[in-house]
Amino acid sequence: MYKKKAEERQNNPRQKANIISKLTFWYTYDLFKTGFKRELEEKDLYEVVPQLNTSELGDRAEHEWNQYKEDKNAMFLVLWKMYGKYYCILSMTMLFTVALNVIRPIIIGKLVFFFTPGQQSLTKMNALFYTVLLFILQLVDVICRQNYFFLTETLNIKIRTAFCSLIYRKFLKLPVSHLRYITFGNVANLITRDVSVFEQFFFTFTYASTGFVTAIISCCNMYRRIGSPAIVAILAFAVFIPLQVVAGIWISSLKRETSKKTDIRLNEFRDVCANIKNTKIYVWENHVENKISLARRNEIAILFKMFILLFLSVTTGIIVNNITFYIVVMANIWTGQTLTAERMYFITGTFLIITHTISFSIPYATFSLFQLITAIKRMQTLVHTLETHDEGTCPVFQIKKPKVEFSNVKLMIKDKTVFENVMLNVYTGLTLITGPAGSGKSVLLLTILKEFEISEGKLLVEGRISYASQEPWLFPATIKQNILFGNKYNHKRYQEVLRVCDLQYDIDLLQNGDSTVVADGGINLSKGQRSRVNLARAVYKDSDIYLIDDTLSSLDSLVADHIFKNCILKLLHGKLVFLVSHYSDLSHYADTIINLCNGNLTTWKNDRSDNNVQKDDPKVIPNNYNILRETDTKTTSPASEKNKLIETPKTYNIYGELKKSGSVPLKIYMKYVEMGGGYVTFLIIFCIFILTQLIVSYKDKLISDWVNLEDKISRINNTVDSISYSFLIEERNQLLHTYTAAVVGLSVATLIRGWALFLFSRRISVTLHKKMLKCIINASLNFFDTTFLGNIVNRFSKDLDSVDENIPFPLHHLIAIVFETVGNILLISSTNIKLLLPIVLLFVGLIFFRCIYIKTGRPLKRLDASTKSPVVGYLNATLEGLPIIKAFSAQKIIKEEFETHHNLYNSASYSHAACMKAFAFVADILASVFVFMVILQFVIFGKDVLPGEVGLAISQSFAVCIVLFYGMHNWVNLETQMTSVERAMEYTNVQKENKSGLEIENWPTLGDIKYENVFLNMDNSKSSVLKNLNFHIKPNEKLGIVGRTGAGKSSIISALFRLYEIKGRIIVDGIDIKTLSLHFLRSKISLIPQDPFLLSGTLRYNIDPDKLHKDEEIWNALKTVQLDKLISSLDANIKDFEFSCTQKRLLCLARVLIKNNKILAIDEIVEHVDSETENLIYNIIEKQFKFCTIIKIGHKLRFVMDCDKVLVLDNGNVVEYGNPQILLKNQTGLFYKMAKQSGIYGNTVF
Repeated sequence: MYKKKAEERQNNPRQKANIISKLTFWYTYDLFKTGFKRELEEKDLYEVVPQLNTSELGDRAEHEWNQYKEDKNAMFLVLWKMYGKYYCILSMTMLFTVALNVIRPIIIGKLVFFFTPGQQSLTKMNALFYTVLLFILQLVDVICRQNYFFLTETLNIKIRTAFCSLIYRKFLKLPVSHLRYITFGNVANLITRDVSVFEQFFFTFTYASTGFVTAIISCCNMYRRIGSPAIVAILAFAVFIPLQVVAGIWISSLKRETSKKTDIRLNEFRDVCANIKNTKIYVWENHVENKISLARRNEIAILFKMFILLFLSVTTGIIVNNITFYIVVMANIWTGQTLTAERMYFITGTFLIITHTISFSIPYATFSLFQLITAIKRMQTLVHTLETHDEGTCPVFQIKKPKVEFSNVKLMIKDKTVFENVMLNVYTGLTLITGPAGSGKSVLLLTILKEFEISEGKLLVEGRISYASQEPWLFPATIKQNILFGNKYNHKRYQEVLRVCDLQYDIDLLQNGDSTVVADGGINLSKGQRSRVNLARAVYKDSDIYLIDDTLSSLDSLVADHIFKNCILKLLHGKLVFLVSHYSDLSHYADTIINLCNGNLTTWKNDRSDNNVQKDDPKVIPNNYNILRETDTKTTSPASEKNKLIETPKTYNIYGELKKSGSVPLKIYMKYVEMGGGYVTFLIIFCIFILTQLIVSYKDKLISDWVNLEDKISRINNTVDSISYSFLIEERNQLLHTYTAAVVGLSVATLIRGWALFLFSRRISVTLHKKMLKCIINASLNFFDTTFLGNIVNRFSKDLDSVDENIPFPLHHLIAIVFETVGNILLISSTNIKLLLPIVLLFVGLIFFRCIYIKTGRPLKRLDASTKSPVVGYLNATLEGLPIIKAFSAQKIIKEEFETHHNLYNSASYSHAACMKAFAFVADILASVFVFMVILQFVIFGKDVLPGEVGLAISQSFAVCIVLFYGMHNWVNLETQMTSVERAMEYTNVQKENKSGLEIENWPTLGDIKYENVFLNMDNSKSSVLKNLNFHIKPNEKLGIVGRTGAGKSSIISALFRLYEIKGRIIVDGIDIKTLSLHFLRSKISLIPQDPFLLSGTLRYNIDPDKLHKDEEIWNALKTVQLDKLISSLDANIKDFEFSCTQKRLLCLARVLIKNNKILAIDEIVEHVDSETENLIYNIIEKQFKFCTIIKIGHKLRFVMDCDKVLVLDNGNVVEYGNPQILLKNQTGLFYKMAKQSGIYGNTVF
């Protein structure tokens, strides 16, 4: 785990703020001040407030879960018990908004009535009173509403944190046997996307619930005022609202399907990134890209259906509202009621409230509610999957004598017996575990760790356990922290471990020494280096029982011999050591030998008193051999060692990303538009929005004209002027026809507008993901060496989620609101040109405060995104190293580190929410002042204005308030969400491999390979990994490459495949490979990689994704490697954990068998392989590739002794090169010493 240097942060100013400061968000002033002066950075974030502490929230969630976990609705009960009552009490503050929404139309009606010609009941003082009263009510509403939303945002962070912590804690208790039931994509999607539904739910559900109550009261109030015509509205809403709920259920079902598709996409993407090196070598970029793109298309197809349904739900609400309003007004006329200005604008004000309720609040709330239900069910399913009564926790108590006892133990995995009737009693000494591939050796160790639950019998394990896995697992941290793994630093022990694990030499070569940060999966270290760090971690811990799973197979014979004798036999002398190994000669040194074969376990004791290596034995490795050297010849003092750990500025933030500063550049918006179809497409959509708003404004103007016309008709009706009356009636009919056409046109335009924009947004989602994926898949390996997998996945999950779901609707609403605001302003100014002054003041104020906010809000949003990456990264690392974490009882330490990162994420989210609500508070205050100024203007100076114009101005002013609230919310939200677009687009500009070049027909025909002055550099090395290499491999020759781990053997193959840029030339059949197309070059060379891998999919896809070979050819290859009986069908889906390491190596061998290339590279193929399988591999290579040029890398010298030439590497230099038999005659040479150590000469272990 990566322990960051403790950083003191200031307490959040809200903790000491007084009530006035909290209500007005004044405590955010200092943060705004800092943000205005300079770009906010991670160091500017406050200490997380106590109420958002991840540890405490996780403790409470775990406690409540344990109370209700047996209930089928456990997660709902946990949510209600923790926060249900608080939310209900909090929601009571919104009752004031309900009351204001009911009272506002009445007050507006009174104010409009004041301007009715001839009325005497209201004086100017009454009008001023109503004006001031309305202003005060608006201010109180702003305070209540914005504080409510901030507190619900805080509640959202609490719930999100509690559930994430609960999931992670349960994850840490998961036995390895249960890992097959979950995927990284499922968990990552849940903690990055599903938990975000709480924020949307609280915002929409509150408005829906208060709006629903308001709508009922308003309808009743409308019935009381206008009588029977209000029944039309009541019936329409009574029918429409249930339909909205049904639509919400349908939408939520689509959301569930979308989440499943997202899980699949993320899991496939993560698999590819984790195996990117082999993906490039096998030239599978196009295949994996197409496969992930297909998963993305399936995801987007369902997502688009969900959006269209949601949009239709919203749009239908607007249409129903317009039609209902029209019918209600007409019903007034048909029933012979006088349509006065007061009545008309009372109806208008009431429908303005109801419109937002049924058109926006209820559809979004229904969708959010069922989305929340879906998310909670997914969380509950996952936590139930992670829930287990046996955590696999190993004993940690101090005992006098360690013991492991099996009594008639039987173990079954997926109805398959691994072993049975096992009787075993082991106490101290070395226990060697042998057996053929797939016999269950690794499973036996995991059973001792209690990661597999035995089917029968009894297992007793006493003692503290250390575990070194077969596949080395390193945490994203420094090398030193990987070794310490949370244990207290002991200088003497640490130096001793470096010496016996032969690590000091490698550490000295690294630029930052043991402070070098290990990338995800240790991709920036060689396999041997990773294995030794993995072993050093196990050895550093002072345990009673050591479980070492075939670690020595990853090492060359000299290093393996050194580690076996100095570490396992000497340092661990007197301990109980279980060692899995295929080296048969080790049995002479073992106290107990266990052989596993066909489910049977046989044991025998060994008297090794004569072969035991005592602690005072002389050095095993010759002093004059410079590949291995004593690591204690270069020691450092404890003080300097302490300084070395702390002074690591280049690796301070392990998950740190290059954070952008300033505003989102204009070019990001331009690229966003281009991805949607270009400027012409966007211009057409823009014109549709303009046309829609013109119809809306014209419709509103018609209402004002209608009111004035009805006033004239009412006054003429009281006279005998029949001609004028008939003319006015005809004018009314014409106006009604025009209004009807406007309503119909508006309905059609609204549908077209939304459809066009969502087609635009869908195209952006598809195009952006496609470009990101193509760029990442084709990025150079340097990118993956320096970028953590958690950061990459975060861009493809959380950031892409913002592009998919958090931008389309805010963009749609913002564009609509901009034009609606312009329309409102024009209508207001048409009543009185003097009203332009408050309008100008309003927008000047909004733009001013928006500029202040955005300088703080935007970087906080970026920090909110960047601090999320460690959360995803820790999840990925935990998934890969769960057995080791549990074996070391490091769950608490890992959990604390996860909580530390999550607390920082919470601090960023909390600060962003506070600043966002502070800006919304100021914007609402300005809007309220604007309305007050508009009304006051009419009351003081506009006595002779027509009531229709007054009603139009006031209604449009309040419309401005509403659209400004939603508009500023969408504007700020869109701008902050665009940082996700910016982050996503960064991955469309990652440096890609240059794949251009020649493709030569029938190349290579000979397999002649020349390395001329070849240099290869890595970022984490002080010097070149390969240094001035010059050698020649003639056609059909076999070249063996040997050397200590980390000497650069695999780098020779990396250079041949051009995985990194090289200096010098590599010439194959007379062609410099730099001139060739990368895909062409790599497709013409076969490789059996050091780290075998399988991708999710069918077996056929894993062997022949190009579908170039017949089934018969594939089955023949499987038969050759003796896996045909293990495979039932080529089209059956397979998973990585279903195959042992050896079986995966044989599948890699089958891949190259069907390609039949002229050049074959083999990198440690016999690593972790038993002797029978090793002989099988030797025979296959000898028979099937006899006419190929072969490059062999192997730690076992037997593997290279049949080569025509052997190349010995030391620190990237060629130190010996020639025929192995000739090299063996030079007794002062390095190859001779390695051969002697390997057992070819003399009696040594390896």
